[in-house]
Amino acid sequence: MEIVNFFEKLAGRWFSQRTTHALSTQQSKAGKSDLEVEFLAPEDAEIVQILKAHNTSMASAQGEATPLCGLRIKQSSTVDGDTKPTVATTMLVPLTPNNPTDGVYSGTMLRSGSQDKSTYTLEDEVLTITSDGKEARSEERMWFITENLRMRTGITELTNGLRVASFCSEIRLGVKPPKEN
Repeated sequence: MEIVNFFEKLAGRWFSQRTTHALSTQQSKAGKSDLEVEFLAPEDAEIVQILKAHNTSMASAQGEATPLCGLRIKQSSTVDGDTKPTVATTMLVPLTPNNPTDGVYSGTMLRSGSQDKSTYTLEDEVLTITSDGKEARSEERMWFITENLRMRTGITELTNGLRVASFCSEIRLGVKPPKEN
């Protein structure tokens, strides 16, 4: 699968059920989210703004990576025990992969509102995003079971040593049933 096709496949409305588990305290929580993911062309004005915020240009004349596409992710989430949902919008901008070989694509990913370093790898139709920041390091893996069902796992390690694992199953909403013959 070409990497841009994988990112296109992420677009749509999704319902996500999540379980998180703090490994050191053995405490688990369930949660749910409504996600709306919009696929954006590399020339989109919001992508240009993120490139500027990260001091990256659209030009690749000097070997710089250019934006592959963009994803605008709108999320409304609740966790067991919370009375109000958390609402957020994030933009992700994967840059063109570094020398893809044998179906393995890897490169840098920019995120709105963050200067943390993120990388992505797509191998065997599994996307892995790794982020290193001042307060935490995280690794998230995502793959499709079917066109309308995807799985996501994650591990986050905070600088204070707390490690949290998560598992999400996500169902695409608003899918039309196939036509009968």
